[in-house]
Amino acid sequence: MRSIFRPLLTLVAMTIFWTISALPALAILTTPLAPVPEESPYTRIYKSHQHHLQEAETKTRFMALMHEQDKARTANMELYNVTFYDLVMDLDPGTHILDGVTTILAQVLDSPLTTMDLNLLSNMTVHGVTVAGNNVGHTHSSDILTVTLDRTYQPGEMVTVVVQYEGNPASNYFGWDTYGGDPLIWTLSEPYGARNWWPCKDLNTDKADSLDLHITVPDDLIVASNGLLVAETVPSPGKKTYHWEERYPIVTYLVSLAIHPYATFSNTYTGLDGVTTMPVDYYVIPDYLGQAQASYPVTVNMLEAFAGGFGEYPFINEKYGHAHFPWGGGMEHQTLTSMTYSGYSEMLISHELGHQWFGDMITCADFHHIWLNEGFATWTEAYWREINEGTAAYREEMLGAAYYGDGTIYVENPDNFWEIFDGNLSYRKASWVPHMLRGMMGDATFFAALLEYRNVYGFDSANTEQFRDVFAEISGRDLDQFFQQWIYGSGHPHYLVNWTSSSIEGGTLVRVRIEQTQNEPVFEMSLQLNIEQMFGNQLKVLENNQRVQHYSFQVNGQVDGIELDPNDWVLCQINYGGTSDVPDNGTGKARLLANVPNPFNPGTTINYELPVDAQVRISVYDLSGRLVRTLEDGSRTAGQHSVRWDGRNAQGSAQASGMYFVRMNAGGTTGIRKITLVQ
Repeated sequence: MRSIFRPLLTLVAMTIFWTISALPALAILTTPLAPVPEESPYTRIYKSHQHHLQEAETKTRFMALMHEQDKARTANMELYNVTFYDLVMDLDPGTHILDGVTTILAQVLDSPLTTMDLNLLSNMTVHGVTVAGNNVGHTHSSDILTVTLDRTYQPGEMVTVVVQYEGNPASNYFGWDTYGGDPLIWTLSEPYGARNWWPCKDLNTDKADSLDLHITVPDDLIVASNGLLVAETVPSPGKKTYHWEERYPIVTYLVSLAIHPYATFSNTYTGLDGVTTMPVDYYVIPDYLGQAQASYPVTVNMLEAFAGGFGEYPFINEKYGHAHFPWGGGMEHQTLTSMTYSGYSEMLISHELGHQWFGDMITCADFHHIWLNEGFATWTEAYWREINEGTAAYREEMLGAAYYGDGTIYVENPDNFWEIFDGNLSYRKASWVPHMLRGMMGDATFFAALLEYRNVYGFDSANTEQFRDVFAEISGRDLDQFFQQWIYGSGHPHYLVNWTSSSIEGGTLVRVRIEQTQNEPVFEMSLQLNIEQMFGNQLKVLENNQRVQHYSFQVNGQVDGIELDPNDWVLCQINYGGTSDVPDNGTGKARLLANVPNPFNPGTTINYELPVDAQVRISVYDLSGRLVRTLEDGSRTAGQHSVRWDGRNAQGSAQASGMYFVRMNAGGTTGIRKITLVQ
């Protein structure tokens, strides 16, 4: 059984976030929120997952607008498709006034169009609207700006609408903050905050093909935004205008501004072709320049790793980078992540970079399917550790992200703001979906499916069913039940494993019984079973789809033990029994059974079985072969026994996380089993 204390920790941490949600925008969490039971609050895995909670809390604070979604999506919006936005803004940090002109280029779809509905909150005042250069009428009510077009536009025609407006956009989506006495202006529009500061069709399903921003500020400030900076001009004394161009499709909530007298520096990424180079730019608060210069350059290594696994960086002709802002965690704005100035962990950096593929290039069609953004980005953290540190680190990260509680990954009620950015479901459990698909399909097929998903839905939006169908086609598997149980269903499988072995002519017959004991419906999964032998193990793949199933295998040589899901590919809990309920039990011999739980923290129970009375010695060794502690040494009667290891050595000191070996000698029969202590 795998460790179950992490979901409890997250619930405690999320409760603390609820408590602080009323704090001012500049309140930043820089330390762990609650200690892990029975361990240091500063363990590596624990700290590495704090940014999930910070990011979830940050994004959830913007969810007060979610209940407006239905009335903000009008039938009229389905009649046209936006192709281009041009945002012209003059920002005054002294008066907190945004004076703006937004140009919208749209194509009429299947029906004639006489009016155009746009999202714009009532905090902004519209001074005038033109269509094709002609002044036209408009109404602005209930946060919908309805423009009366200058004529009837037919399907296929292009419409150009220009809106002149002004106001104070101060809110949870646009901040006029300061740092060190200097302005620190920021935006964070996920999920529906763009309409707070510019008129737009604020829906994930309609990405503009491109975007321009012309942002004028006092000349001592630097404006960082999406795409490439193509010009800096001086419109008047004391002012500077920054012209940014984004030439990749972009959803409205990923349009961003980060404005401050930043310190800047850059690295360079070389693309997969070995020729194309791209700047990786950093806009940092000067007080944090040293930390940023020490921590951010690893981003280039991550770009190389992710491009190798997921295809070239999606915005290779522009840039990537980070811009400091005052919120906890980060926000994956397209080509330029807004990043807390108080956090520099590799897991935070890799999570936000992963979003450039999963969230920015391919965006969830709506927030029922937010797992396609957040679950994948969380999985990329583990993938980075695998590339950088090896397979054991990947497994450690995935086990640290495991969530064994109830609830569906699919967001059933988007009006429940916490449900969308639920750290347990949308981030942690959801990260196991790509992980389990990878284990089921194998690396070659899994990564081929990722590339096909990109080919089909790149620079567009997708939902769960569209993602499922791509992976089903590439793998040749029917994945309907997999997605039904893991995305739309609750819980996870609990496996009870019994087994026996007996000598037969030509080798050993192994019989295995697997029962699913959870209250939820039976899970249909491909499971790996490791048959442990002295001179090499055998890995079998079992198709498990019944409440109770029996399996048998013939192998050469003696069998020392079995282990279900030895490589931790399935989000499950496993218990091992003895030989009961296994058909045709053999005569048996002393067996070292699996420890429960494994991985574990801080302790685990080691089980073993004796066919006759025997002298038993059970010891724990580290990877170097050094004796850590002897747990059992004496005579024991026939039957099943267990001994507890509390994760400490013979001197009583806590052992470091990592792999260990348990060795049993019982009446001349030996058994060895690896166990994993996690922190």
